Amino acid sequence: MTRKKAFLAVQSLLCALVAGLLAAGALSLYADGAAKQAAGDLFYAMFTRERAAAWLLPILPLFLCSLGLTVAGLILGIRDENADRPVRDEFLLRALSRVRENAVRRQADRKTLILRTAALLIALILIAAGILNGGLEDVLAKGIAICTECVGLG
Repeated sequence: MTRKKAFLAVQSLLCALVAGLLAAGALSLYADGAAKQAAGDLFYAMFTRERAAAWLLPILPLFLCSLGLTVAGLILGIRDENADRPVRDEFLLRALSRVRENAVRRQADRKTLILRTAALLIALILIAAGILNGGLEDVLAKGIAICTECVGLG
């Protein structure tokens, strides 16, 4: 591993650690305040600058070290040359191919659903128009006549 890669790895780890500690601190402050508020201590449940500063003070050296490494990397021009190039990962390419296939399938399914819904709506509209037009009685009368002829009653 070259010095440049080691520098970038340490910088990335420090940034991730600081981000994780800040997120944990925010959740801790919120959970502590919510518990105190549920207990009835409304004054303690308020999030003040002093409470936040008391929690952030132990993280400050780590944050400053991470910031210093970032500034040093900017000044020295240390950067990952492959950062702008896309990753050539076969697993990722297969996953993207499946996502594209699923998108095409969903689009075809959506078109089919739209066509089926349109056909159903047109059918319902035509049935309602036929009922309002008086066609229901005509169909019923013809149906009765055909059935009675078949059975031999008419």
